[in-house]
Amino acid sequence: MFNTGNRVQLSDFAALVDSVVKNAEFFSVGKIPSRVPARLVPVGSAKFLRELDDNISDIAAVICTRDLVDQIPDHIGCAVSENPVTTAFHIHAALCAKAGYFWTDFESKIDETAVIHPTAFVAERNVMIGKGSFVGPNAVIQERTVIGEDCKIGAGTVIGTEAFEFVTVDGHSQLQAHAGGVSIGNSVTFFANVAVARSIYPTWTAIQDFCAFDSLTQISHDCNVGAGSKMTACATIMGRVELGAGSYLGPNATVSNGLVVGDNATISIGATVTQDVPEQTRVTGNFAVPHIQWIRFVKSITKDN
Repeated sequence: MFNTGNRVQLSDFAALVDSVVKNAEFFSVGKIPSRVPARLVPVGSAKFLRELDDNISDIAAVICTRDLVDQIPDHIGCAVSENPVTTAFHIHAALCAKAGYFWTDFESKIDETAVIHPTAFVAERNVMIGKGSFVGPNAVIQERTVIGEDCKIGAGTVIGTEAFEFVTVDGHSQLQAHAGGVSIGNSVTFFANVAVARSIYPTWTAIQDFCAFDSLTQISHDCNVGAGSKMTACATIMGRVELGAGSYLGPNATVSNGLVVGDNATISIGATVTQDVPEQTRVTGNFAVPHIQWIRFVKSITKDN
């Protein structure tokens, strides 16, 4: 499992930065708003400083441009780089390559009551599957996946796939190294050809109990899906989405990255969500707005036709 107590020194990576202004211990690289403890985050411009303040309790150090050094809080570490995102990419890759740093390997553990279809693939290491769970034909369970009890993994579903997360390095797009995994609670159902991406950083893409995912749905990296949520055919939540308990996404609905959808919210069919959704709210449209507001708008443009 994750070794969240491990720490390295910012000064250990002096060769990758222009200078270390203030040394500090950290566990992992991460984005400013993320669930990774004791993280080192890149701050590429002043527009991210307020976001930094809002998440400062879990941030151990930053990599920033020289002009921002004086605006970084004194109690956290700081290093300087002309391109903080690229530097963070290299530090993250170095930590991922460090054997046993983020994760302690184990032989996969499948409860004797679980049923694995003969054509399914389950990684030999770093997988746990609880009692009464079923893994269907041609399903794929990648490393660093924990599946609870009484879950159903439908045909062709992939749990723990790599996320679509690229960084431009030396003019070329490069895929981020992946340090995280997927954690699935009890009584979760995946229909056919669902994709669940593991997290980029050393934490979980987390799915809580009693959720259900229709065919061709996608859960991207670092998401947290609340208990009892449902996603219907072809719905997608992008990276770092917090989906509240009891939420419902209609067919082809999309929630943009980093958003928070409140408990028992409803995302209507085909909606494209680009801002947080309060609890107990139904949103509709592209771009999504409260449902009643959308209906009034549609009436206003059709009443004379």
